[in-house]
Amino acid sequence: MRRISTAGVLFAALAVLFAGSVQAAPFTYADAAGDSSDRRASMDIVAVRYDVRQVDKAGPRSLVIEMKLAAPPEARLALYEVLAQADGCRFNAFYRPGAVAAAIGFPSAWVHTNCNSTITLLPAEFRIDGNTLQWSIAMDELPEWLRHGSTFSGLAATARICDPVGYGGPVVDLASTNTSWSYR
Repeated sequence: MRRISTAGVLFAALAVLFAGSVQAAPFTYADAAGDSSDRRASMDIVAVRYDVRQVDKAGPRSLVIEMKLAAPPEARLALYEVLAQADGCRFNAFYRPGAVAAAIGFPSAWVHTNCNSTITLLPAEFRIDGNTLQWSIAMDELPEWLRHGSTFSGLAATARICDPVGYGGPVVDLASTNTSWSYR
């Protein structure tokens, strides 16, 4: 008969506890297909998803935000944005393809926080997979106040027509929810 050591049980319990320290159930909110005031399906938001997960098999756990459109996104003259409040600060993810500003080195996709009038640009990875825009930020790259958990509220996403220099014009689709999402 084997004896189980108290230290071994304690170690296993702590491993489970700490492994779950940034766990969260994914949260998705939907938007009605075809409700965009623009006829292009590429400007029609159908769902937004928040998650904490490993994006690549060898990559770190990350905060992941995905915007699903009715068709692949526009290649230019569009601005896609995901907005939220996190602990009293603004959290925004943007994708602005083909704008003139990109030609002078301004990114076409970025994520930032605006807290107490201080804007922090976050080192987000961005990719497009068919109809889905995906922003991901490694948990250890988030500002300290977001690394160990937060509640996102005021969740919304917009699709806008954008002029060539990147200024966002009229909103053609808005997706939002009154539900909050938390991770720890």
